Amino acid sequence: MSRPADWALITGAGSGIGAALAQALSARGVGVVLVGRRADRLRAVQERLAADALVVPADIASAQDRALLLTAVEARLTTGGGKLRHLVHNAGIGPPSPDFAGTDPAELERAFALNVTAPLALTQAFLPALRRAAPARILMVGAGIADRAQPGTGIYGITKKALARLFEQMVTDFAHEAHTDLPAVALFQPGLVETEGLRDHVAAAQACDLPHAAWLDAALRDGQARNAAEVADAMTAILLELPSDDFNGQVLRPGR
Repeated sequence: MSRPADWALITGAGSGIGAALAQALSARGVGVVLVGRRADRLRAVQERLAADALVVPADIASAQDRALLLTAVEARLTTGGGKLRHLVHNAGIGPPSPDFAGTDPAELERAFALNVTAPLALTQAFLPALRRAAPARILMVGAGIADRAQPGTGIYGITKKALARLFEQMVTDFAHEAHTDLPAVALFQPGLVETEGLRDHVAAAQACDLPHAAWLDAALRDGQARNAAEVADAMTAILLELPSDDFNGQVLRPGR
C-alpha cells in the first residue's frame, strides 16, 4: 500500500458506524487509525481496508491508554509521513436502566468518561497534529436521545447531551482564539442506524421492560433504520467534500 497523505482517527472503529466509516475513508485513499477496545475486531476491519491503517487497541476512557494512543499515532506519522487531518469521536456507551432507582451511578461515570471526557482529552492531545494539518476537521457523533428523555435512557442520553454541549464549547473557544490553523468542528446526528450496538440496546431495553424497546424493534424489522454503510458514506462526504462554512459549528445529518 502507498503511504497516505492524510489520516483519520476513528474511535469505536471495531464495528458499526466506525468500521463502516473506516472502509469508506480508506476507499478514498485516507489512512485510518482504528481505535477500540477489541484488537480482534480492529484487525478484522483492517483486513478490509484499501489504504494503510494503524490498529491501536485502547480504552479511551483511560488516561494511560490515551497517552499510549498518542504515542503510537505520533510514531506512525513521524516514520511514515502524512498528517492527521480528521478526528472522529464515534465511540459511545450507555446501558439502559429499569427505572430511576436502578440507574447505576458507576455506569454513568463510565459513560461520561468515554462519551465526554475522552473526546475532550483526545482533542487536546491531538490538537497540535491537527493544527499542523490545517485545514483539519473534528466530527463528533451525537444522538437524538440527548434531546428526548425517555424512561431508562438516562445514562446514554445525559452523556450525549453533555457531548453536544462540549461541541458548542469547542466551537466557541476555537472562535475566540481566532487562530486560522484550528480545526473546524461539527456534530453529526446519524439517526436510527442498524448496528450490532443498537440490537444489543434493544435486547437490554426489552429485559428492563422499557417502552421504547418495542418501537425500536419494530423499526428495525420494518427497515426504518439506515444501514451503517449509508451513514458512513454521508460522513465521508461531509469530511472530505463539504465546504468549511457548511461544516464548522454545524449540526449535520446523513442528508446534510
